[in-house]
Amino acid sequence: MLTTLLTVLALAIVHLVAGTTAALGHQWRPRALSAASGVSVAYVFLDLLPDLAEQQSLIERTELLPGLDQHVYILALVGLTVSLWVETASRESRRRRRARGERDETGTATFWLSISSFMVLNAAIGYAVASPADRAVEPLWMFAVAMGLHFLANDHSLVEHHGERYQRIGRWLLVAGLITGWLIGTLPAVEIRPDILALVLAYIAGGTIMNIVRHELPDTDRSTDVLAFAAAATVYSVLLLSLSPAG
Repeated sequence: MLTTLLTVLALAIVHLVAGTTAALGHQWRPRALSAASGVSVAYVFLDLLPDLAEQQSLIERTELLPGLDQHVYILALVGLTVSLWVETASRESRRRRRARGERDETGTATFWLSISSFMVLNAAIGYAVASPADRAVEPLWMFAVAMGLHFLANDHSLVEHHGERYQRIGRWLLVAGLITGWLIGTLPAVEIRPDILALVLAYIAGGTIMNIVRHELPDTDRSTDVLAFAAAATVYSVLLLSLSPAG
């Protein structure tokens, strides 16, 4: 319990710090954020998704969502699609406001759509943190590092889209979602079933992949650093593979 509490608090601190004015505006930031994205995507593809694929047979034996196959990949696709929808809505809202000569940030409805979707994603992450004994999130520190770096890169994009409202309101709501998910997972009356957790993690994986792609392929003038992304992904991949049990 203490380990998971400290982990979720550490992730919450990332949100609170990454969205502050002091953490923004540095020249090295695009390279650092690309490196953070590289670590996150390496974790998703080399650790999280392979573990979830192995749990597909478990999900089928429990007859969860009967009549469907490839539950894990369906939920990953759902997570990716929701993130794509939110990103598209945010960019379109900013375009409309710029065309009207207004401030370059999203409108109120789009802001709440975006924050609500990320609160759901954060609640899923908090719920997963509450179950460190599950193989899909072991070792917990690697899951936390990957998600923390994902938050770092993602918060930058959220500040770009939503401006001061994200710094004033949004980041606190994302922290609330994260802690709420953790609290739900730690309730004695709540059983964290391996099949349910696998579907939650699949949704997280899909959302994480989309958020990384939209950060690395922006339609703004922000530069990306492919070398930093590739180097970070390579180093973290080697670390993941070296820690994986043989066979």
